[in-house]
Amino acid sequence: MKRNGKIARRVFAAALGIALTFSLTACMDLGYFETEENYKAFYDSIGDIEAIYDGGVHSYDLKDSLFNTYTVENLAWEDDEDKVAYEEYVYIVVPFKKDLTIESVALFMASDEKDELEVSAFYFPNGFEPNEIKFKSSPDTKIIKVTENGVEVEKEAPIEYDDPLKTERAAGEFCYVSSEWGSFLMEGFSQPGYTDGFLHVEEGGSLYLRIENNSGLEKNTQSCKFSFINLMIRAV
Repeated sequence: MKRNGKIARRVFAAALGIALTFSLTACMDLGYFETEENYKAFYDSIGDIEAIYDGGVHSYDLKDSLFNTYTVENLAWEDDEDKVAYEEYVYIVVPFKKDLTIESVALFMASDEKDELEVSAFYFPNGFEPNEIKFKSSPDTKIIKVTENGVEVEKEAPIEYDDPLKTERAAGEFCYVSSEWGSFLMEGFSQPGYTDGFLHVEEGGSLYLRIENNSGLEKNTQSCKFSFINLMIRAV
């Protein structure tokens, strides 16, 4: 049954990729962001995208690297300097510069390997973002000094990381990746205080897309280097 489930998801992902590509070339409707020409409202509402991997962070301009006429029509970058590097990204962070009601999030992803990536979405209001992220290389414990019976001794203690549990995610999807662009469409969000299926975000808040395959919370999974393009967010 597991194998059949994976095959079904791959067929769905392939169909979704075709559908999204068609939608892109036909000028995909991004809802509220369609109110101004050239997606100005989109660019004014989203800050630079941060892509966090074990060892560093890449920052990408939304307009130059992740959504513009050229990327939409070609699924590629017009300038090499705007390309999204292939890394084992753990989080793709989308910061918001305005209050928004989000209906869906879509993204294209590609890898030199063939794999199925699980993507979880978490929303954090300003000031609540995770700081202590668990990577595959992160240790589970650390040595601390404590005083016992008046004597200072060293003891091993578990490290508390800030990564939320998968059960706390606002939404989740799978994306089958290969040398050809795959894609996912995330909608039907679960958010405390709301029952409408939308993701309600505030200025200063951030959406964290976690690639579970590369997270330190999933140390037994195979990591995967990938790139991504055409981040599409529909707001209402």
